[in-house]
Amino acid sequence: MKKGWTAADELRGALADLEVSLRIYVPGYPITDAVLALGDEAQMATNEKVAMEVALGASAAGRRSMVLVKHLGVNLLSDPLSIAPSHSIGAGLVVLAGEDVGPRGSQAEMDTRNYGPLCEIPVLEPSGTGLLRSALEEAYALSEKIRAPAMVRTTFEFGGGDGGPELAPAESSARHDERKVGRFATFDRSIWDLTAKGRHQRYRIEALPQMRSASERSDLNLLREGGGDLGIIASGRAASFASKMDLSLLVVGFSHPLPIEAIREFVSEHDKILVAEEPAPFIEARLLAREGVFGKLTGHLPWGRMEEGDVERAAELIASGKKPGPAERPQRFDEGLASKTVCDDCPYLPLYEAVADLSVPVAGDAGCSIRAVRAPPAAVDVVYGLGSSVAVASGFGEKGVAIIGDYALAHSGLLGLIDAVINKREVLVVLLKNGVAAMTGGQTVPDITTILERIVPDLRTIDLPARRYEIGEVLAQELAKAGVSLVVARGVCPRYDPAA
Repeated sequence: MKKGWTAADELRGALADLEVSLRIYVPGYPITDAVLALGDEAQMATNEKVAMEVALGASAAGRRSMVLVKHLGVNLLSDPLSIAPSHSIGAGLVVLAGEDVGPRGSQAEMDTRNYGPLCEIPVLEPSGTGLLRSALEEAYALSEKIRAPAMVRTTFEFGGGDGGPELAPAESSARHDERKVGRFATFDRSIWDLTAKGRHQRYRIEALPQMRSASERSDLNLLREGGGDLGIIASGRAASFASKMDLSLLVVGFSHPLPIEAIREFVSEHDKILVAEEPAPFIEARLLAREGVFGKLTGHLPWGRMEEGDVERAAELIASGKKPGPAERPQRFDEGLASKTVCDDCPYLPLYEAVADLSVPVAGDAGCSIRAVRAPPAAVDVVYGLGSSVAVASGFGEKGVAIIGDYALAHSGLLGLIDAVINKREVLVVLLKNGVAAMTGGQTVPDITTILERIVPDLRTIDLPARRYEIGEVLAQELAKAGVSLVVARGVCPRYDPAA
């Protein structure tokens, strides 16, 4: 990795060299900083499932493709992701998933490594930005060899320049010949000669052994021999912390399948093993059959995001033979540096206040409205994910309120609105229409007003700024009506005001 380069710089160069022609993404922390590296022709998809499906089409036609998403976005694309391996693909397809370990800019923490065994796809995990190119090279080569998507999972910042631990590969061999770039395959229709069961049999017989071999021989597996009876197995960002200690270290570059032979040999040489990984004990849980394995499950390392010094303290605790202390106290909102309420200059603040005055249950969304759960204005009661509020509010029983942004509605909330109309549910939908995805960088949002007018013909519009009582009158009138009501509140986010 060149000095001063970030992960985004590495990504930009790798995509060009690997001839990845279809680059599609859904923005959101921590991958928003990587979007510019995709180039001017990159496409922002409506949601992650659509992005994955577009990439599958490109792959079938012989074009290498990449889907860039944050960790929670993998949930939405997992439907086509789970089907693609047995149905096969054409050219290489890689899902680059940025894990928000902490989490810092997400509603929930998740470990995307679990999608490896679930969908039976390879999951590669570079331990630092300096190995991102190698991870992508291996991922595309393996994807085309097994005719299935591959995932590259990252736990580092794309705007940062942490190169990761500088260690030797766990196994040295010439395998770069597997990464040659050239004419790419298209979808092979002969797969339809097999039944659904036969397609799974073919994949497991042909692809899984190749995945295991690639895992064992990967340049992403790094080894350092050291003294003492304690050895460390690490992955991702945590490997940088472990590399600063004078102990034997095996950095695992494949999360699925794990390089089990390399792990077995390393474990056999040590009486005790400390597993350093984020955010969950994915590797540790697979080693628990052996005594002397320590990590998150034993209380020696914290769940979630690890910090400098955590690995050293764990090693000292293991050496002392003492038991870990009590679990860390749950962090409170007023202690979180990144936690925020609704912006003081937000044009929608009077609307939130008017909603709070209604004294009915309110579902918010994973956009700006999630900030309204606390005072001021304490208007939102529940939030279950991007695009969820309409369907959630439809289940309240009594007529409640769904607050949703125009990005969230286009992303996935529109289906909840259609369902509410078809099933004659009771819900008042308040659409915050500002034309941008304000929480993910101000990307332009498609205007689907004409679609909404067909779904809810008697929708009403409020232009902001407006007074609290004026907004309240409109909301109260719509709440009194039976069935589905839709109020479109048009405003401009001061952070992305084109007139400013």
